[in-house]
Amino acid sequence: MRMLLGCVSLLVVLAIVGLLAKTQLKQVSGHGAVVAVSPDAASAAGIDPALAATPTRDLPRKVQDDLVRAMQAPPAHGDDSR
Repeated sequence: MRMLLGCVSLLVVLAIVGLLAKTQLKQVSGHGAVVAVSPDAASAAGIDPALAATPTRDLPRKVQDDLVRAMQAPPAHGDDSR
């Protein structure tokens, strides 16, 4: 009886978490939604205003460009990370 109650409660918790995840994903992946933050709000939150003004569609391209630029830059003179 105890094992049955444990399994049922686990299934109930999984169903609740699944529903919450579904609603969150539905809100995040809105159709054609572009998220942009005002520069004032970004600087108050400690975020780079230029990055905050970038729409989320352009963000992966910007991250990739920054990563390529960082990989091509020579290491600093006192850098012992290797």
